[in-house]
Amino acid sequence: MNRINIRRVLLLVIMIMLLDPFFPIIKARVAYESYTYNYWLDPVPSPHPYVPVEELSGELLGVGDFDTPSDLFVAHNGFIYIADTNNNRIVWFDQSFNFINELQTFGDNDSFNAPQGVYVTEDNHIYVADTENRRIVQFDQHADYVRSFDRPVTDLISDTTSFRPTKVVVDGADRIYALAIGINSGIVEINPDGTFQGFMGASEVNITPLEYVWRRFIATDEQRQRMGLILPTEYNNLYLDNEEFIFVTRGSVGLSDYGTDVIRRLNPTGVNVLRQFGYGDPIGDYFSRRNPNITRFNDITVTDYQVYTALDGSNGKLFAYDYDGHLLYVFGGNGNRFGNFRSAVAVDQYEEMLYVLDDNKNTITTFSMTDYGEMVHSAIRLHYEGRYQEVEQRWKEVLKLNANADIAYIGLGKAQLRRGEYQEAMQNLELAHDRNNYTKAFAHYRREWMIEHFTVIMTTTVILILLLLFINYVRKLRKRWLVKEVKR
Repeated sequence: MNRINIRRVLLLVIMIMLLDPFFPIIKARVAYESYTYNYWLDPVPSPHPYVPVEELSGELLGVGDFDTPSDLFVAHNGFIYIADTNNNRIVWFDQSFNFINELQTFGDNDSFNAPQGVYVTEDNHIYVADTENRRIVQFDQHADYVRSFDRPVTDLISDTTSFRPTKVVVDGADRIYALAIGINSGIVEINPDGTFQGFMGASEVNITPLEYVWRRFIATDEQRQRMGLILPTEYNNLYLDNEEFIFVTRGSVGLSDYGTDVIRRLNPTGVNVLRQFGYGDPIGDYFSRRNPNITRFNDITVTDYQVYTALDGSNGKLFAYDYDGHLLYVFGGNGNRFGNFRSAVAVDQYEEMLYVLDDNKNTITTFSMTDYGEMVHSAIRLHYEGRYQEVEQRWKEVLKLNANADIAYIGLGKAQLRRGEYQEAMQNLELAHDRNNYTKAFAHYRREWMIEHFTVIMTTTVILILLLLFINYVRKLRKRWLVKEVKR
């Protein structure tokens, strides 16, 4: 009897060890659903890519309660900076959330007034969007005051428009890019010496033909004044990626504008170069009667291998896309339970951790990547780095955990396409309904087939031509013979 029990225990232990890689997905009961969209833009379940770890308040972190914080930024060394807006301070922690420092007063007894943005450069210089003081403030690596950048001197900003910066990033040449309340001409670009460089990447004005005809030919002057100007939609956040292109979100759009470039990737000339080859554009949830909630992105973070995660502040969801615009997964939601949000305003990441700031709960929620999430990210990173031999096994592991992962079939097909395995690529890309890459694979396969069978094709063609010529010659001979027979 004892031997039987021992065997059962050993068998149970072995089963647990074998199933251990799947446990994060099986046992992770969280307060939200994770899903993706298929080719027909229907939501399909997905394993959780992230699970919540901690929900941290300022009091728990030993710095006093946060009060309506507006921004969260993770520096290159993993330090986490918070723009604690209504407390008029910037506070930061190390990766383990040990308190490092706080900026509240500086210089000649100066202070912030409702700062809404913070950015840290590679050399640890801190830039703060000091919103209600109408300036951007720079500090050095020791958190000592360096200088302030006030309202840019330019005729392109109306005298009646104040400069109230909300978000800021700084490139490798120390050029400053800022968003400001009421300035809808694009991103404000400021040179290192404080001079105004120009605007970058302004949104287009969308007007329907009916609106144009009404305003141009029908409406009276009084009606035109009441209708007001048609102004471009302002960006609400920005992120500088590792290639120094700027991702921007445009969250405050109406239903008529829904889905029109709510995420952009601007090159140095301000042109949107975001790749959009997914089943649908990267706009969040696809609006339908079953899903009437409109996504409104209010922040974005990007990995070094160009996976970008956008935060939907209205619904508390996070949407991740690869560099081609394929949706990888969606997770999160609003509510009061652990892992939910009331008003998520900022997101950033470091290695396998994701951080979300909530200005209603006044908390930071930390999320840890699951095995499934790590497999997806690892596969995309390997493909981005050109390691196509290794990426195939990764995508196969993803499919073992999630048969609904069309991105895995796309990834397999793209890797096989790169390796010249065109027929296999066509099979996987057909399963994923990826017409764009399937067309490429088919073109290569057809060309390869033609080259491989060129000798046979040419030989057959020559034989057929000779055979036709011979048949034609025989017919002519027969015709002549018949003519001679008739004459006789």
